[in-house]
Amino acid sequence: MHDINELIDNVRHNEEIARKFFEIERCILSIGRCDQFVSTLTKEVQKQFNVPYVWVNLINEAPLSHLIESLEKLPDLRDRVLFTRRSAMIDIIKSSNKTVLVNSNLSFCREIIPSIYRDIIASVAISPLTIDGELVGLFCQADSDLSRYDASTKDTFLLDQLAIKISICLSNVTAREKLEYLATRDPLTGLLNRRQLELMLDREFSRSKQQKRDLTVVFIDCDAFKSINDTLGHNCGDEVLEYIAKRLLKYVHKQGLAFRFAGDEFVFVMPGKTYDQAIQVAESIQDYLQSNPLRYKSNLVPITISYGGASVVSDAPSNYKHLLKVADERLYDYKNNRKRLVPTKVFKFLNKLR
Repeated sequence: MHDINELIDNVRHNEEIARKFFEIERCILSIGRCDQFVSTLTKEVQKQFNVPYVWVNLINEAPLSHLIESLEKLPDLRDRVLFTRRSAMIDIIKSSNKTVLVNSNLSFCREIIPSIYRDIIASVAISPLTIDGELVGLFCQADSDLSRYDASTKDTFLLDQLAIKISICLSNVTAREKLEYLATRDPLTGLLNRRQLELMLDREFSRSKQQKRDLTVVFIDCDAFKSINDTLGHNCGDEVLEYIAKRLLKYVHKQGLAFRFAGDEFVFVMPGKTYDQAIQVAESIQDYLQSNPLRYKSNLVPITISYGGASVVSDAPSNYKHLLKVADERLYDYKNNRKRLVPTKVFKFLNKLR
């Protein structure tokens, strides 16, 4: 009789566990954005199974590299998502597609653990996540209790099943976000495209008027870009554009957004910043590029830029298109006024190669 009661209790216990896993699956199956997916998944596992520490490791390369920018800047996900080298993940799980339980010598998996947890956790369950059969991440659960994830006493079957479901959902979410990324980004530089610039400016211009706060746009273009292309080739020209784009992101990303407008023209937008503040950013980019030429093959290619800006407060434009037009005109005024001076350095370098 005791055995029957024990069996019934075990069945009920397993049914409860299955219900919790089903609830997690129900919550994540319909999610279309990766940030919501990671947030919901980790919080649900914490709630359903009382797991103190839950996070997702993702590879910092294709096919997930497009997610880095959007996920890393979200403060709510700081301890819930970690981008890691694929090789570091393989070192831990080897070639297995099964969950790995670790409760001793956690130092060998230190790289996949968020820094805030490294001195707290005593045991961890590490489940591989795959897309099209390739390892793309790890789903990790951890506890300060040494016995929570003990390989000698715990079975990983349900964790393996959950990892499969997570992988399927992750594949769907990342594919959707990849399409959105490609539709909104310039394929060469990764910056937002002109269509996104117009959508953002339309929205921000209205907000600027309603809230009576400034909005500044700055055009930037590369001096002598055609000559660089003609002399060193289009591969070098592409690298010049990527080099400028990276510097734009470095200086602008915390204060506004950067866009590739067309050809060698870029635009950055700074809501709430004055004309002078935005021009200081452009000057900083210019100073950096002048002091740090691009290394291309055996050459150090000098890069100089021209820029021009406009703001809602200082220029009182009638709409966002007028704001862009004023900034663009100032770019060309600036370029023509210094045409004989700054690009000389670039032309002298190119003439030596001809």
